[in-house]
Amino acid sequence: MKLKYITTGLALLLLASCAREKSAGLNDDAKRYFDAWISRNHPSATRTPLGAYVLEETPGTGIDAASLAYIRVNYTTYTLAGQMQNTTVEKVARQNGNYDETKYYGPIVGYRGDGLEVMAAGLEEAISTMKVGGRKKVVVPGWLSEAERFYTEEEYIENCSGTDLIYDLELVDAFDDIEAWELDSLRRYMKINYPSAVEDAEQEGFFYVKTRDGLDREFPSDTTVYINYTGRLLNGRAFDTTVADTAKVWGLYSSSKTYAQQQVKWFSSDQDYTSITLGEDETSVIPGFAYGLSVMHPGEAGKCFFVSKYGYSGSGSGNSIPSFSPLCFELELTEKP
Repeated sequence: MKLKYITTGLALLLLASCAREKSAGLNDDAKRYFDAWISRNHPSATRTPLGAYVLEETPGTGIDAASLAYIRVNYTTYTLAGQMQNTTVEKVARQNGNYDETKYYGPIVGYRGDGLEVMAAGLEEAISTMKVGGRKKVVVPGWLSEAERFYTEEEYIENCSGTDLIYDLELVDAFDDIEAWELDSLRRYMKINYPSAVEDAEQEGFFYVKTRDGLDREFPSDTTVYINYTGRLLNGRAFDTTVADTAKVWGLYSSSKTYAQQQVKWFSSDQDYTSITLGEDETSVIPGFAYGLSVMHPGEAGKCFFVSKYGYSGSGSGNSIPSFSPLCFELELTEKP
């Protein structure tokens, strides 16, 4: 992971693009093939109003997702030929030979509320009738992989195209307030794992745990210091580190990378911690990382934990940091190499 802001899409949500200009017969052949495949392979499947087909469903017993803006789901996608495309389930990835030790596996957050059309229409329709704890396997035709909303199946067929996919969905949670959910998740984690930790008085959703005392003095402004760090998700999985052995354990090691202390330019005389930079090229860093350093003293080591508004928010970062993920950074202020 690079500590710059990185904008990425959720694999679940960014699936296909809609044809911006209506094309005559855009999906004529695709629809004939799709209808024939359903008739041959799943003639008893339940058709949805928009033209997807439910193959299997286990009703949930939890809260109804219909009116809630955010959901957490596990999913696996397959082609109509049965080839797995993508999954959030580690066991499934291992079984199919697609496991990537650097990738996050687990439920991801999706937005399905009004105002931001980011979820594919076929998934939105499928999830809107689920309750938490439920599972659903649904075949979504390519023309329902667009996030923009139309009123009828015919409008999607006339305007949108994409790849037919089978989705195996598990609805893990549903809620309206993503910030409250994330704060609650981090606070419960800290109470269980670091019961004496105190939430920062100025930065809601930030905790710092000292693991080694430093010197009783502050850093001068505009000075240069050196650090080792490891970034982790709350499940303990590392996504970036300056420590070679840690990189090897988590499948992050690259022979082309130098594993050593990194140079940090301390914040300037205006005492703005967001001006802290990393490396000789003075790369800007995420706010939680910078704030964690700002509360430390020379020679100190500690761990900072923070919600995603100080990290990568709803964008996440690559395959290793999902959206709305609280993060942990283990920080060690070291001597100059």
